[in-house]
Amino acid sequence: MPGIGIITNPNSRRNRRNPEQMRRLGYILGQHDSVELTNKIEDVEDVARQFLENQIDILALNGGDGTNHVTLTRFIKVYGDHPLPKIALLRGGTMNTVADGVGVKGTPSRLLANLVDKYYTGGGFETTARDVIEVSTETETVYGFIFGNGIVANFLEAYYETGSPSPPTAAVLLARAVAQIPTGGPLIDKIIRPFRAKITFGDGHAWPDQDFLSVLASTQDQLGLGFRPFIRCEERPGSFHILGSHGNPLALGAALPRIRLGLPVSDEVFLSEVATEVSFEADEPFPYTVDGDMYTAGEGRVTLRTGPRVEIILK
Repeated sequence: MPGIGIITNPNSRRNRRNPEQMRRLGYILGQHDSVELTNKIEDVEDVARQFLENQIDILALNGGDGTNHVTLTRFIKVYGDHPLPKIALLRGGTMNTVADGVGVKGTPSRLLANLVDKYYTGGGFETTARDVIEVSTETETVYGFIFGNGIVANFLEAYYETGSPSPPTAAVLLARAVAQIPTGGPLIDKIIRPFRAKITFGDGHAWPDQDFLSVLASTQDQLGLGFRPFIRCEERPGSFHILGSHGNPLALGAALPRIRLGLPVSDEVFLSEVATEVSFEADEPFPYTVDGDMYTAGEGRVTLRTGPRVEIILK
């Protein structure tokens, strides 16, 4: 029996706070399974080759959004045309937006114990399928579930600069930013920086060239802090929901309650489409995020395409 393979990021904030948890996860596994600690990206590639050779059935990821995204990127590249194993998100990080978005709940130990029990007793899993998004620039290609620039990337930069990233820190920062929208202030001025961009879709049509506050894309509904703007993320398999925020900041602020509830918002706030390929061209380099990790489009160009479809274990 090929078994379960776990990748643990010992540098994630949650795992650093609770190192004994990683040892307990190892105790939970069966004799055919393996736990791999990954300190460097190169480690992940080596583990991916080992897991491919062993033909593991389940890849369990003990980290947060960033760990999951980096791991999936390396596994997709190593596996190539080989089918990926089922994915189990163990919620081992500070940010677990993707796990929240697809409905994975519980602690790492409890999730893994349930995983091992069902795997070895043949209990059967409840799963969901999601496409990943391929995000490419001239220098690199990565894979993840959530892409964002503008407001989202600027907010994350401010969030990481606090030195104590956590959901409460993010909530306080968001409240401060929203409070400054009507009158302005140093925080909101840092977060809201409109940019000029052209968004062209794979079929050739394009959004009008204009100033945007943010361009976002995802294959699951949540953006973080419970906000659910991607209400069309499951409209069509093999695609992603893309949003272009082009309204004024006051209109966006007024729409936040509806976005949090997962309700439609006015076209004056968001342009919205379901797409399989999008080319993004801005007038200058810009930062962007994939699943919470930060990148820079040095040439001001990014291409989004639908990537592989993965099966995620819910319970």
